[in-house]
Amino acid sequence: MLSPLVRFKTMTGEPRVIEGMTVGVICNGTAKAVINDRAFELRPNSLFLLRGESKISSFRCTKACTGYFVNYSPSSLEAIKLDTSDLLSVDVIFSTKPCFEAKEEEVTTLHDIATAIRSISGREGMLYDNKIMTSLFASFYYAVASIINQSAVAEKQRLDTSRGDELMRLFIAELTASCERERSVEYYAKRLGITPKYLSLICKNKVGKNASKVIDAAVVNKAKELLTQPGMSIQEVAERLNFVSQSFFGKYFKQRTGISPSRYKVQN
Repeated sequence: MLSPLVRFKTMTGEPRVIEGMTVGVICNGTAKAVINDRAFELRPNSLFLLRGESKISSFRCTKACTGYFVNYSPSSLEAIKLDTSDLLSVDVIFSTKPCFEAKEEEVTTLHDIATAIRSISGREGMLYDNKIMTSLFASFYYAVASIINQSAVAEKQRLDTSRGDELMRLFIAELTASCERERSVEYYAKRLGITPKYLSLICKNKVGKNASKVIDAAVVNKAKELLTQPGMSIQEVAERLNFVSQSFFGKYFKQRTGISPSRYKVQN
């Protein structure tokens, strides 16, 4: 069932429990709702998504708050024959995020489908109108599902980016402080409270190389700095950087720079 454009009213009294599934679209004005004991603010282009057993404790809106809603009864959902995996994934998102703000172009898509539904429902019956209506309601459902999933993906990317930036900053700080003593990815990952694999993934995304290569670059830069200090022998540099021997340090340095520590020291 698709409602016409309506003026929403403040809800009072006992909490309401929804049957089936309802998608509401705010077109004008603002509202504040408490759904499943969580408070939400609704503005133009906000959607509210109610599923079976959703509990609305409060709905307070301005006098200018208008919009429309589409209600899917259990029987109408069966008639649409939604894919089980699609129904379950959207149902989970409905329960965790019943209200959110969509983009203007996304809401425009919903308006276009709703307009088509109104057009079909307002005319005299034609041969395949029932099937057309069922298809349009399915289209509206999938358009909402697409908006929800896009929002979820964008939110995850935002959180991942934010967390990745912070972990990278902490990694660089720890590496700067500890590269003279520690060269293992496991050590730094443990200090950050993440897995070595995740640390390498963050480094790959941020600087284009894995954590091991980032560590090597820091150690080599430190080695170059120490090798250019007057009066500091290669043996002392190896010991300062916690290598087991001068020989092992020499091999490590040459593999990563293409030049031995002694030649680098002479040239610089």
